[in-house]
Amino acid sequence: MTGIGLWTSLGADRESTWEGIRRGKSGATVLPSPLVPSPSHNLGCPLFLDLNQEPPENPTFEVVRRISSEALIDSGLLNPSVRGSEGLAVDRERVATLVGLSKGCVKNLGVLSHASSRKARNLEAGEDGFASIWAHSSWPNSGASAVSRLHDLRGPCIAPVAACATGLVAVLQGMALIQHGTCDVVLAGSADTSLEPTLMGAFKKMGVLAHQDEGKGPSQAARPWDRDRTGFVVGEGGAILILESAEHAQKRGAIPYAEVAGGALGSDAYHATTMNPNPHGLAALIGRALAYSNIQPDQIDHVNVHGTGTRVNDPIECQSIQLALPKDYGRIAYSANKSQIGHLLGAAGAVELALTCLSMRDCFVPPILNLENPDPACALGDSPGIGRTQSIRAALKLSIGFGGHLAAALLRQPDGTRRAVIRGPD
Repeated sequence: MTGIGLWTSLGADRESTWEGIRRGKSGATVLPSPLVPSPSHNLGCPLFLDLNQEPPENPTFEVVRRISSEALIDSGLLNPSVRGSEGLAVDRERVATLVGLSKGCVKNLGVLSHASSRKARNLEAGEDGFASIWAHSSWPNSGASAVSRLHDLRGPCIAPVAACATGLVAVLQGMALIQHGTCDVVLAGSADTSLEPTLMGAFKKMGVLAHQDEGKGPSQAARPWDRDRTGFVVGEGGAILILESAEHAQKRGAIPYAEVAGGALGSDAYHATTMNPNPHGLAALIGRALAYSNIQPDQIDHVNVHGTGTRVNDPIECQSIQLALPKDYGRIAYSANKSQIGHLLGAAGAVELALTCLSMRDCFVPPILNLENPDPACALGDSPGIGRTQSIRAALKLSIGFGGHLAAALLRQPDGTRRAVIRGPD
């Protein structure tokens, strides 16, 4: 892992996001009603829009362009002083793009749906119409396509879709492409800008959104592992990570954040939106990830959990870790980033994996905010509400998605030269 691009509610780039994480900040805020896109987007569009007009910019495109450029520059593969894709110092035919959105632009999909129901003539527009552009922005592959076009990347262009596990799936699939010799470099990650009324209404009906208690601000709503947790807070953001083989990185003198030692993908094969209450399936997946990575449980110093803060999922995830790491779970340091940046849905896995890389770089485990009254059913060990400094030899990242998608990835400290620690708050 040689480059990271990040965009979250805590910052529009990698280091400002990480600084907010280290300081224990929350990006939660109260949005206007009716729900509108966040002010940073300023890209709202009316529901009944003429499809003969070019659609407004999908806010997710803005995110993936920013984070892909930041990641390439961070890796040393893109020279920011050279205009356009000419500054890319790598064979474009050997660079893959794996960027998942988990869904297309929900807003534009709604516009298309309304136009279709009215049998709008411009849905049948030919090459001179904008209907095809509206449609493309609503597809889950549109983010990967945007990144590929922006940087003129000619290798495989793939858009994994695995609900809230999308980002982690993208990274593990990217690792496989490099291992098989298909590519030298992979841009892997995900983004999500889903603060839209339709989706929020669906989550509310499911009963998975956090409540804001009287007398408490929005920053206190997300409470992973706490007895008083009520659900998750939806956030927006994205992360793209640059993957390359150790040999390729060494040849060009790149200094990695971490080694992706391996991982495993699976399904709990249970329900469309409810997690399997039997923790043995996820525990077995963690066991397979350890075996594939050649990492022993006693080498793991940090686990970045999925940690949605829902009543049902948190205990099951914790029980799975206890089963998979029976001798070690009590000494491991845990973090649950959704307490600070919210649940980023399709972007969650990639963003949280990026934060795990930064944890390893700076030897710092972020806090779990709002864990004031720990639930015994989620008791894994000492999980304070403040961050701590400690070395991390290996780290486990878990992602769980609606539909039963399961993903586990293991990171290991790379051999040789390490990234310089970015000093933050004490």
